[in-house]
Amino acid sequence: MDSTGDTHPEVLQQDHQTKSDAFGNPTRIKVMQPIPEGTKLLRRYVGRQLSHMQMMSWQIASNIHNNISMMQKNHDLHQSNLRKMFRDCHHLLEIEEKTRIDKSKKQEDQAMQRFEEKTLQLVHLMEQIKSAKTRDQLSVIEEKLKTLERPEEELDIGESPVQLRISKQMMHMVKPVPEQIQFDPQSAHPNLAFSQDFKQVRFESTPQTMKTSQRFDPGLYVLGTPGFKSGRHYWEVNVGKKSNWLIGVVKESVERKGTWELNSSNGYWLLRKQRPNVYYGIGNACERLTNDSSPIRIGVCLDLFSSRLVFYDADTTDVIHQLTLSVIKETLLPFFCPGLPMREDDWCPLTICA
Repeated sequence: MDSTGDTHPEVLQQDHQTKSDAFGNPTRIKVMQPIPEGTKLLRRYVGRQLSHMQMMSWQIASNIHNNISMMQKNHDLHQSNLRKMFRDCHHLLEIEEKTRIDKSKKQEDQAMQRFEEKTLQLVHLMEQIKSAKTRDQLSVIEEKLKTLERPEEELDIGESPVQLRISKQMMHMVKPVPEQIQFDPQSAHPNLAFSQDFKQVRFESTPQTMKTSQRFDPGLYVLGTPGFKSGRHYWEVNVGKKSNWLIGVVKESVERKGTWELNSSNGYWLLRKQRPNVYYGIGNACERLTNDSSPIRIGVCLDLFSSRLVFYDADTTDVIHQLTLSVIKETLLPFFCPGLPMREDDWCPLTICA
């Protein structure tokens, strides 16, 4: 045995003893006794434990290797996307610069042509003045001079709000074209009604009678389709001036019946508006957000390359909140709750923007 003072886990073996029960009757019971160190059983036990720990070590090493490979792959893809985005922005700026310079040059050429025409007319009138002999001739020349005397339209050298126009075009580069998402009526709570194209959902006081195992109940929820397992995806939801709603993603396997806590442990990653100007980010915890504005349209970016879910004010591209996703191997589905009507605006639909 090792003499450094290391101890081995105690291994127990079964033995039997005879004792009296509560009524004085003899009975045999099992007694676990430690096996002396150095026995074959202890060596076998230690060998099994070592083998098990080696397998655990190999599995951990394999997981680390896979995570490093995935991180490098995602990092390379992210850098490639960044380069492409900025190349597109540079290209847009070059096009805008050329367009505006060409326009300015054209305005300058047109103005120079008008000045040259006026100069020729003036020279011609001066010759007419020298040869004029009657009052009528002088009156005609005077009227022509007054025409030439009118001020020329100023050359438009001021800048229009080009920055605003460019920023809107760039916004659509940074903010991708929305996915073609629609509501899945088979998953909807019975009190939710939809438009014909399944792009709008609103609360109805009269529930539908059709019941399926896929419906949420009692949660006033509905899923979106399609779902996603990889890649980067973006969609926008018009929430209008509704006082309460929920938007985000959920695991495909979430429970749809009964009451449960909304959090990432149960498969939910959400942005919640509880009442006017009161917002919460829901992931590992429910976090109260500081948000003074009331966005009309919410952008949702599901980035499975970097395991993030980001919510934007789609009109300003300001980030409202972002959540970190755990390692997820199943499909994630868009998730919606139009909220309970608390005031007139709440009867308006929740709309997936095209």
